[in-house]
Order: sequence, then C-alpha cells, then structure tokens
Amino acid sequence: MKKLNKINILSLLVVFLLSTGCDDYLEEVNKSNVVADEYFQTEEGYETLVNASYSTLRNVYSEPWIFSAGTDLFVEGRGLQPPGISEYRNLTPEEEDVEDFYRNTYQAIQVTNNALYFNDKTEETDNLQTRKGEVQFLRAYYYFLLVQNFGGVSIVTERFSEPVVQFERNSAEEVYSFIINEMNEALELVPEAASETGRVSKRVIRHFLAKVHLTRGYEDFGSADDFQKAATLADAAINGQSLNLAFEQVFFPGNEDNPEILFAIQYDAGSISSPTSGHTQAYWYGPYMGGQGATEGYPYRAYMLMPTMYLFDVFSENDARFDATFMITRYDRYYDYYDRAGERDELGVKFYYAPKWASSPEAIAAWRAADPANRMNATVIPYSPIWEASPSTAADNATPPVKKFDDPQAQFSPNGSTRDIYLARLAETYLIAAEAYFKLGDLATAAERINEVRRRAAEPGAEDEMLISAGDVDIDFILDERARELAGEYHRWFDLKRTGTLMERTRLYNRDIREWYDAGIDPFLGTGGEYKLLRPIPSRALILNEGDAAQNPGY
Repeated sequence: MKKLNKINILSLLVVFLLSTGCDDYLEEVNKSNVVADEYFQTEEGYETLVNASYSTLRNVYSEPWIFSAGTDLFVEGRGLQPPGISEYRNLTPEEEDVEDFYRNTYQAIQVTNNALYFNDKTEETDNLQTRKGEVQFLRAYYYFLLVQNFGGVSIVTERFSEPVVQFERNSAEEVYSFIINEMNEALELVPEAASETGRVSKRVIRHFLAKVHLTRGYEDFGSADDFQKAATLADAAINGQSLNLAFEQVFFPGNEDNPEILFAIQYDAGSISSPTSGHTQAYWYGPYMGGQGATEGYPYRAYMLMPTMYLFDVFSENDARFDATFMITRYDRYYDYYDRAGERDELGVKFYYAPKWASSPEAIAAWRAADPANRMNATVIPYSPIWEASPSTAADNATPPVKKFDDPQAQFSPNGSTRDIYLARLAETYLIAAEAYFKLGDLATAAERINEVRRRAAEPGAEDEMLISAGDVDIDFILDERARELAGEYHRWFDLKRTGTLMERTRLYNRDIREWYDAGIDPFLGTGGEYKLLRPIPSRALILNEGDAAQNPGY
C-alpha cells in the first residue's frame, strides 16, 4: 500500500506563516506567485494542507521528555535529562521543553484549523468529507495530548489571519467533551480502511476514542459509561484480529507497514530534506557506543533515557519481549543483527549482556562454551545494578541498548532515522480493552485480553507459563504489562497520570525521584501545598494572554 503523499514544502511554509499571523510578510514576499487562499481552494492545494496537518505530528513528537521522562521506566544516564520534567522538584512555568511542547501542539492545532476552514471552500471532490474527518480527528488528538498534560486549556477552533491576544481557558471537562464530540463526528466521515498507509480510518479513531473514554473515566467528571464505551470501542478496533506476528517482527526495521500498526507518524528517505533531518526516537534510549558508528556500523546514542532496574526486572525468562526490546547479544558490527539476520550463528559477538536468569558464572561459562569460536572473546556484562546507568557509572556500552527503534539505514547522527514512529498498534488496543474491563470489574475478560498479548510474547514452549487468570489482574499488573509491551513508545507518563500512580510508582522505581524522597523532600510538592500532577502552563503563554487563564496547581 502506498504511503501518505509527501508534503509540498512551499505550501507548508505558507501554512506556518498563516498560523503565526504574518500577513504583511506574506503580502510583501510571495515568491511562489500563488495566493494562498486561492490555492487552498483547489484540489491540489487542499491536499497539501491536509498533508501539512499530518506532518505536524513530527514536531509534536520531536523530543521524548514529555512522554517518557520522569516515569518508572527511565532514569538519567550519562547524558542529562531536563531536571524539571524528569524529577519534578524543579519543574517551573519557565521549563523550556514544556513550552516547546505546548507551542508545537497549538501550532499543529492552528494548521488543522486552517485545513478545516478551507474544507467547505474547496472545490468538491470525492474525498473532501473524508479529509475533513481526518483533520478533525488530528485536531481532537492534539487536544487529548494537551488536556492530559495541562488539564483545562483554551479550545481554539478558528483560523487566524492576524494576531489574537485573548483566550479564555476551558475546563478539562469541556475539553474532554470537545474531543469526544470531534472524534465521533470524524468517525462518521472516514472509511473503515484507509486508502493510503498513514491516513486516519475508523479503526484508528475507535482505538483513540477508546483511550479518551478510558482516561476520562478516571476523572471526577467522567461519565458513568466511560469504561463501558472504552471497552466496546477497543473491541471494535480489534475487530477479531489476533496478534500473529512475533513481537520482534513488529519492530524489525523495514517492517513498519505491518497489519498490527494502526497509526504511525510517516517517514521515509524521500520525505526529509537531508539524511540527517529525520527523527530521533532511536537516539535517546541506549548507551553511547563510541564515535565510529559511521564506519563500524553501530548507532549514535544519547545515554539520556536509560532503563530502570524495574524495567529490566519486569520481564521473565519466558518472555520473548526481553530479547526483542534490548540488544542482549551485540555482534562485532552492531547492525549485522539485522543486515545478516540469517547468519547470526556465524557472527562474532562483541558484547553479551547476560540477563538475570543467565548471569551466574556457570551460566556465562556455558554460554561461551556453546559457541567458543564466536563468543570466547566477547565482553560479558552480567545483570547487576550497574545496568541502571547513572552519570557516575555510565561507561560506554555499560548497559543493554534498547533496540526496538533501531534503523540500520540511518546516518550516524542523532536525527538520522526515517522509520515510522508508532502511535497506535493492535497490542495496545488489547491492553486498553483489558484496562477498561478491569475498571468495569470484569476481571475474566480483562485477563482474556491480556492473555492475547502474553500468548504472542511467550518464548517457544512457554505459553502456559505466560498466561494469567482473572485473579492476577489488578492495576499494577496492567501497568507492568504495558511496560513490557510498550517500553519507550511515548505512552508511559500518560499511563501513570491516567491511573493515578505517577507519584507512587516513580517513588518506588525511579532512582532519581526516590533520592529526593530519601533526602526527606517530596519532589512533587509545589507551591501552596499542591502537587505537580499536571505540567505548568508556560509563563510566556500566560503573560501574552490577556484573557482569564490561571496557572495550574503547584506552580
């Protein structure tokens, strides 16, 4: 299936200028000799505007901090994380990364507002209403990101061609109602199956609408039937499809267009301006390996978002996702794991990270003896607390690399990857359904949905050991399962925030946050005795807004 058409860069520039209110600049410098309003009312012009709406996902997901830092899964390695986001104690309204996310998301909303403004002004085409549904969903999705992070925010649906300096802040309840209404309207407009990979379909919307209802269900203002709707919508998105691909195959480079991926941010080499202007998802999660990756075939890594011991420990020996998440056996040339997948038995091993269940001296000796020609000279790094790298312990290669996002075609650069970034995949849909059934008190059905995920995750011959019963299901098990299945996939902060476990689980499992507690300081406690469970509204947004918009509690 072909991918979503590439964006007309000139048109995207025009959209950006419109979204920032630069009318005079547009009038004075119009090198394309195309009047934007007229162009966007043509079929070709409107398609570029819709594609530009999809492209804004790249900016919103350009960095991982909002999604992954300050959780139970990742701590600071040798590279420093933004301390406000990762440890909360010093989180203030001046936090640059929060402001960037806030600004990028609202800029994305303004692009979608432009697309919806021109929808009923564009010459009639067969897919015009479908495109409206796609963009309407994207706008609602951005508000879902905002409301989870900031609580109530300003609902802006107008297309602006000049600066506006006054916005009233809507309540979180109003924002959720807006999101649900918008997604339901979009659901009626898009097809069951998208015509191109990357476009929004009914299945995509059902997945995210289930997640919206699930999240609202935890709120004081949630509807009595939110969890039932979440379960029903998730099951409808599943639509009877089983998880038949091996977990590693879901992530194997070049296999992004597989039947388990419901929605992803689209990339390929033809959609970027240079080989080093892709994205950075693989860059953040792993140890620095050296500076010769361009010639020796290993990736550039930041050493910033390092797995916690909890993340290593949450896997069992029977779970194939451990080896599929971490590069446990690293060959002399790192990328040969992919490029010579059929020859692995013939490759020399450079590093072996012996897992907890195989890290005794006897087990390591047996591992070497099983293939002495290729393993005898390997550096073995057995499971130990040093795997949880810190600024003082993080030597090169000291901890297992996260391999889920590897891109063997990437340049040796932080932002060289052109793999798609998964935002929704079928295994998560099963886990959304499981959590909804758990909240409904239907533990048997919750266990069934979880078992579909665990059945696929089992090592050969270990399926019986992986399956659970209704009595095993509680919120901690669900969060553990989401950790095993979704580590690094830009969901974790939202999972902890949604379930009300952010403070509890970071205190238990995040070394950097636990150190604050051990020193007698609650890092979440902010101004006025309020807890920092939402991000702060950026100071610049409040200063420039002449409307009535209060700061969040704790700041």
